[in-house]
Amino acid sequence: MAAVLTAGLGLGVVATTLKIADGTHTVLDTTLSSTTGFLFLLAGAVAHVRRASNPIGPLIALAGLALFAEDLQFADESLTHTVGLALTAASSPVIAHLVIVFPHGRLRSRWERVLVLSAYAVVFGAAVLGLPVNDDPQNLAAVAASPGAEQLVKRLLELVGALIGAGVLVVLLYRWLAGRLPQRRLLSPVVAIAVVGAVSTTVGSALGSAHPFSEPLLDVYRISFCLWPLTFLIGVLRARVGNAEMVRLLLERDGSGLAALVQDDEVWKDSRSIDALDAAAGLVLDNQRLAAELEERFVEVQASRARIVAAADDERRRLERDLHDGAQQRLVSVVLLLRMAGRRLGSDLTPPVMALLTGTIDELQATITELRELARGLRPAILTEAGLMPAVRSLLDRVPLAVDLTGADVPRLSGAVEATAYFVVSEAVTNALKHARAREVRVDIRVEEEGLRVAVHDDGTGTADIDGGSGLHSLRDRVRALGGELTVAGEPGSGTTVSAVIPLDG
Repeated sequence: MAAVLTAGLGLGVVATTLKIADGTHTVLDTTLSSTTGFLFLLAGAVAHVRRASNPIGPLIALAGLALFAEDLQFADESLTHTVGLALTAASSPVIAHLVIVFPHGRLRSRWERVLVLSAYAVVFGAAVLGLPVNDDPQNLAAVAASPGAEQLVKRLLELVGALIGAGVLVVLLYRWLAGRLPQRRLLSPVVAIAVVGAVSTTVGSALGSAHPFSEPLLDVYRISFCLWPLTFLIGVLRARVGNAEMVRLLLERDGSGLAALVQDDEVWKDSRSIDALDAAAGLVLDNQRLAAELEERFVEVQASRARIVAAADDERRRLERDLHDGAQQRLVSVVLLLRMAGRRLGSDLTPPVMALLTGTIDELQATITELRELARGLRPAILTEAGLMPAVRSLLDRVPLAVDLTGADVPRLSGAVEATAYFVVSEAVTNALKHARAREVRVDIRVEEEGLRVAVHDDGTGTADIDGGSGLHSLRDRVRALGGELTVAGEPGSGTTVSAVIPLDG
């Protein structure tokens, strides 16, 4: 690669100087040909740096070297001039070779090999056969100069070149049509320039150099040819891991194994491909690991919330039992003692003292009633003893509203599920009674496929807000802790519906 670049740069300077000194070429022709050659050298160097194991880089640079070698025919020195005549079309087979193997750098089929070998054989063979009959005075290889034979050889070279150009174009179009989307994107600029250049040079070669349209077609070919190295350079810069070589990347997690299915072994010879595959595999594994950790944490959080609910229910049950067996019984005993004292000492007590004693008994009785209601609100004993439906009926019997309770057969469920469903009904009915000014409440409890469904509808104001800081917000957290969901739906004037779905295994 270093030798090709060095020779190309030196030969490029020489070729540009010879063309300028010849004086028969326009500024446009000289500029385009020199720029094209140097762009091929640049594209080849970049391609080699990007993928040193791929021979496409040296081949691109060799095209620039061959292009400059064609201009040696403008030298005044006879030997150099003769060499230039032999290399008049040296870039043509190199370009055909480059187009066919781009971007993977190898000939893959027998037809591709036949086409490329034919291009080299015809171009250089015709050049060698034409030297003996060339009547150029500086041609050292001239043996029997014959303008007619020279013209015949040149015409034959043009026709065969047209056929080879058409074959190259067909191969390129076939690869573009049969390739995957990434390969099409990579080949599209090359195909576009190849079509323009091939059509112009094929038509021009078929018409012959004497035809009036030959020169304009040649200008079109020169301009498109100048853009061609840029398309190769863009293709090399845009090429990603396995661009046209990779069929697909299969990543599977089987404990420790990763598999990558590729079509070309060259991928494994490129360190950048290996690094990119390793990075892709690492990203996939990291994502899978993070997803697994997140799922594990989510399960832990759900279990933790369920344990908190269960612990809260146990604490409610303990408080209810302590209130019933402790403070409530003590207060009942005090009321009984005071009543007994009043009966025994009734005649000895003055009316003010008797009134004070009676008021104290009434206050203690009210305290017992409130304490009993508080204990029932923590966790009714009937809920533990008889189940959800009897507990809900007992709750609704004490509500001063028209109540309609419906529900299918509800079996005994886990304590956490029954308690949560009970508190949903209790909170919804309490809100309807205190805030919604409702006159009627409908409660529906049934077991469905999703779990235990509890729905409470009232005909109140319909202004309940689950995020308004009420008890519904805490109740939703409790339902979610068991894996369920609580929703509140209501419109002003049409009432409110509080609905909860609780998994049976909550």
